Amino acid sequence: CVGSGVLSLPAGVAALGDVPKAILPASAIVLTLGAISAYTFHLLGRLTYVTIDENGKKESKQTSTINSIGDLWEYEVGKSSSWLVSASIFLTCFMTCLAYSIILGDTFSSLAETAGLTGLMSSRRTSILLITLTAVYPLSCLKSLAALAPVSLMGNIGILMTCIVMTIRALPGGAYSPTAAIGATNFLRSLPAELQPSFGVTGFRSPRSLLILSSMTACAYLVHMVGPEFYQTMKDPSVVRFGILSAVGFGGTALISAFMMCVGFLTFGGACKGMILNNYSTLDKGATLCRLLMGISLLGSYAFLSKGMRSAFYEIFYKGKEITDKIHYRTMQILIGILTTLALFLGDAGFVVSVTGAVLGSSLIYIIPPYLFLKSTKRRTTDGSLTTTSTLKFERLWNKFLICLGVFFAVAGAGMSVANTFFPHLL
Repeated sequence: CVGSGVLSLPAGVAALGDVPKAILPASAIVLTLGAISAYTFHLLGRLTYVTIDENGKKESKQTSTINSIGDLWEYEVGKSSSWLVSASIFLTCFMTCLAYSIILGDTFSSLAETAGLTGLMSSRRTSILLITLTAVYPLSCLKSLAALAPVSLMGNIGILMTCIVMTIRALPGGAYSPTAAIGATNFLRSLPAELQPSFGVTGFRSPRSLLILSSMTACAYLVHMVGPEFYQTMKDPSVVRFGILSAVGFGGTALISAFMMCVGFLTFGGACKGMILNNYSTLDKGATLCRLLMGISLLGSYAFLSKGMRSAFYEIFYKGKEITDKIHYRTMQILIGILTTLALFLGDAGFVVSVTGAVLGSSLIYIIPPYLFLKSTKRRTTDGSLTTTSTLKFERLWNKFLICLGVFFAVAGAGMSVANTFFPHLL
């Protein structure tokens, strides 16, 4: 489940400091939160299994009505407040689409410069408008996304290629190193000063800056919206198999994310931008290929996210009503229009990613799954279907801690992200 969110992580390390040792606490944060995210994702599978079992169904042969977090919430908490989950999912998809619009503008603007275009034709705003009209809006209006299945493969290839290129560029004496051999390819001369590697200027900043990285990391692991559905669509679903897949998936994501974060930071240090590919020269053919692959991948990801966004929107405003073509297209025109307008004026994808991760990522990863677990276990121990053990008591205590952690990340993380972007002198 490695996605484009990982490309913002080097900027999270840069918020902590511009010394190489900053990758140590940063890596610890990424790996630890990856483990917690795997646990809460697994919780959703366990709760789905419990619901199926209580309904007297065999999860391997029949399909339950529990296909989303919203369904779990209705079952354990009630229908009257289920709109809160739909709102969280809508805002998560909306804000992620906003970050993608900004990244697409940066990506295709750099590609335009590489192609020799200048001035208005290579500006990020022109790129955003053109890519929205020709690709983002048409793809977002698709009712069936089956044709976009190959995009997942493109995304995996893009991440692999980006990982390889970033590793090569981070090697001592590489193309972005001031110590590159005379006559060797060196792209530093083509970069403006603010994009060139910067180390040892500010040193370590306040440990509070780790909250910015924590917020960005949440976006890298944010797939919990599909947890119950993923469990349902597994072949021969079981809690054990779901747990293994969760551990392998999130473990792999954590290792790749930490590695790419480190090589990106060790190349550019304190100069890392919110989208690390922006730091690489437009003359760098390897980086250009990565931009192209990631750009194509993002278009497909945008379409999938927009489907989740509009589905949540319909759940809030049109639940139980027929969705006509008029409603469908009008809704997408309004939502894509708002997203595009915001993207034209917000230039820092890292800020959007960090705020999204802080507020919405914390809700869907650290707060909602543990809360549902507490409601479920309390209900089952009360009716006698679940025995209270020391293990259960400990796990309930652990989930209460996760809820507190999520609230802290949401409030403090969002505050630090805003301060880092608009009031850096306060840090």
